[in-house]
Amino acid sequence: MIVIFALSDEKRADKNKRIEDLLASIADGNPDPMGELYDLIKTDVFAFALSKTANKHDADDILHDTFIQIYRYAKQYVPKGKPMAWIVTIELNLIRRRFNLASRTTSLDDAFATPSGFDLENSVVNNAFLQGILSTLSEEEREIISLHIVSGLKHREIAKILGKPLSTVLSKYNRAIKKLQIVVKEELYE
Repeated sequence: MIVIFALSDEKRADKNKRIEDLLASIADGNPDPMGELYDLIKTDVFAFALSKTANKHDADDILHDTFIQIYRYAKQYVPKGKPMAWIVTIELNLIRRRFNLASRTTSLDDAFATPSGFDLENSVVNNAFLQGILSTLSEEEREIISLHIVSGLKHREIAKILGKPLSTVLSKYNRAIKKLQIVVKEELYE
């Protein structure tokens, strides 16, 4: 049986506080906290990039580019208790820019196509069963699930980041969860 754990509100608040402390230190010109920040959120950043790109190599590139941008723009972060929303916005801008450049040489359909053998990095998910059930979701559903469960963002934050109405995000999240429950039930009882 697969159980996906989301952070409790208390743990999420602690994590957000730590991220903000690290960003403040980086903004003050101290590069040393970048390693701890990387260790703390690399899985969140990678999982979101992978949900958008469906390509491990592109996700790795986005991961590293995101941390470069975090370092470069840490002084612009305004602490509001939601540092992951700021980080995911940076990441989303990098992804959009990357695919806008790619669309000049390939069609958008090719750039955003999800391969049938959707591959997740072993450090994020080392489970063929989970890979199989996640591949049943659309790109947008994987993205919303990733932002909520892996990154711990609230649905309202996800709606703002994606530029979609809250009702759409909630609907897609609930539909994705129901799909996952059906697939898991079918796999377990086959």
